[in-house]
Amino acid sequence: MEAKITAGSGMEVIMTKKSRSLLFGALFLFAILLRIYRISTVPLGMHIDEAGLGLNAWSIANFGTDRYGNFMPVCPSNFYGEQSAFYTYFCALLVKLFGLNIYTLRLPGVIMGILAVLFGSLLIRERWGDKGFFAGLALLGIFPYFITNCRFALDCNAMLGSLTIALYALIRLVKKAEAAPEQKLYIRFLLVGVLFGITLYTYIIAAVVVAVFCILFALYYLFAQKGNRLLRLKQLFCLAFPLCLMAIPLILVFCVNYFDLEPIVTPLFSIPKMVTNRTEEVGFSLAGLPSKLRALRYPLTSDGKYGSSDRYWTMYPLSVPFALIGGIFCLYQSLRALKERRFTPDIPVLFLILSEVIMFLLCGQYNYHINGIFTSLAYLVISGIFCIGGLLKRKTPRLAFYGVLGCAYGIFFFCFAREYYFLEPDYTFQIYNGASEAVSLLPESMKNNDIYILDEVGEFYMLSHPVPPAEFSLSCDELGYITDYQNYHFHESEEYSPDNVYVCNKDSMRHITLSDTSVTGCSYQVLETDHYYVFFPAE
Repeated sequence: MEAKITAGSGMEVIMTKKSRSLLFGALFLFAILLRIYRISTVPLGMHIDEAGLGLNAWSIANFGTDRYGNFMPVCPSNFYGEQSAFYTYFCALLVKLFGLNIYTLRLPGVIMGILAVLFGSLLIRERWGDKGFFAGLALLGIFPYFITNCRFALDCNAMLGSLTIALYALIRLVKKAEAAPEQKLYIRFLLVGVLFGITLYTYIIAAVVVAVFCILFALYYLFAQKGNRLLRLKQLFCLAFPLCLMAIPLILVFCVNYFDLEPIVTPLFSIPKMVTNRTEEVGFSLAGLPSKLRALRYPLTSDGKYGSSDRYWTMYPLSVPFALIGGIFCLYQSLRALKERRFTPDIPVLFLILSEVIMFLLCGQYNYHINGIFTSLAYLVISGIFCIGGLLKRKTPRLAFYGVLGCAYGIFFFCFAREYYFLEPDYTFQIYNGASEAVSLLPESMKNNDIYILDEVGEFYMLSHPVPPAEFSLSCDELGYITDYQNYHFHESEEYSPDNVYVCNKDSMRHITLSDTSVTGCSYQVLETDHYYVFFPAE
């Protein structure tokens, strides 16, 4: 059986069903490999929020509370603020099954990253056919942000995969409704509403994105398309009902913390009071508008943080002109579709981009604040590529264009992969190592001494030695950071003592001070690991 892959770009390829399956398998397996390869060591060490999330997941899995003792919280507490529930509870399930380790911490992100590639490619297929599907698998599989975003356990990293699935399901549903305008499709709209409701729990500011997007989509669906308006209103109600129902616990989180109400505890979940009210981070300021507008370039370039590369950007520099061309093309096609009252996937994709931009202007600063936008940006990139390809009417220059472009992306990917997986790139600067291994090297006679772990929050160490929430919470300061546990101290010592043990990161300069007897008045022996110095009493 043969199939023609064509999508109006001037490129046609005849493929058998078997070759299509082999191509899909190869591209998809390669994407999976890139997300699991060296997952325990790349990125090196651990992000501070990974440690907090891991401790919460372990506590929920074993005690049904977060590490501070809050029963099945809607938003688990993490240091002074909240952490989104989806990643934490997903991780808790894996911890319950396989134990607490770096793999169970990062696996939910990997799974959501793989789903982002798969459903992002399916989304692109809705616009560009099978050729778009394979182009999506190839490019989303190798784009830097789609790789790095899912390889460490930040709760917000689940938003990209979740929002991609919801957007794809909505586009499929609208196309179904347009093809059969009299079908009620109520159950399907309910399910899509559930998918958007789940997205609310992947990142606290996802509420802004989902709310703005759903309002824009509802207006479009009611007034810009043909068909029975009453029926469409009922369908929208079915979409909104589960979404609003699932939003109620999050609304209560906002009310409890913004209006300083008493915590809420039910037999199923609780809504604890956070140490600080982070709702003040959401707001629009004319004074801050210029910097926010400048930061809008970050999703196509780099924000200097852990999700993008200063050299290879989020989707490689090569993608930027295609994203701009694709944006213009999709906007033009959307305006035409609106005028003709017909549907194109370009419309909800642009709605989502607009929703993300609005959210970013309210409370964004870095790419992880806007991570739900990247599938839509990849959609624009591929649209731009196909748009240019469609302008080349003759076969030879068209094939040359795709061939050269494929080689260029391959070179960019090779350079990025070499740096990311093997050379410890400079954009992992906010990833931290724990000191547990360094402490384990101490002589047994020294392990009961007061041990000061400097330059590092206690959660890194406690992740290797988790304790019940009742013990953990008693050892925390007013912001939720653990400061002292038994003979371990995660702060400065008031004075140097010849009986204390000091562990310091090589990135700090404390080892120079600790080595200077004229400053400390003490002489220590020194152990050295790849990342730490351990100073302990001389025998």
